[in-house]
Amino acid sequence: MITPKRHNTTVEYPIATLLQHLQHALTPTQRDRLHWLLFALIALGTLAQTRVCLYLAQLTPIAPNTWRQRLKRLRQQPFPEQTLVPALLRLVVEWLRLPEVFLALDATTLGNRWTGLARGVVVHQHTIPIAWKVVRGNTKGAWLPMGEAMLALLRGALPKSVPV
Repeated sequence: MITPKRHNTTVEYPIATLLQHLQHALTPTQRDRLHWLLFALIALGTLAQTRVCLYLAQLTPIAPNTWRQRLKRLRQQPFPEQTLVPALLRLVVEWLRLPEVFLALDATTLGNRWTGLARGVVVHQHTIPIAWKVVRGNTKGAWLPMGEAMLALLRGALPKSVPV
């Protein structure tokens, strides 16, 4: 099994490049908060919200609870799927220099409460999610139309020379 290399420094993660690729798809507020969040996540190497907020409070004049509220609002704001999803696909393919792209669709349930549908790029037995949708677990209807809608967002995102 091939495992990806673990990075230990923030220098190895091009945050500015990532945000440059996504800047046309995000509002200035989303871009600013996402920049700080990505920086903290990478610097700390953890997803612990309290640690991230405390770390950001040390770097800025903003209090930890204010950071918590700002990150909560970031999660609640809708991201523009039509521009963000194709940009994420191009970014993954470009950064990993993939000669061909394998897409996977996964449906994961959390009891009867939630179902998460994710479309991702398969890389070394792992999947990098690039499009997702969370629906109530007891929602009637088929998942295939939602999966096809996610696929439609990706259509035309890559050059014709890249086999998908």
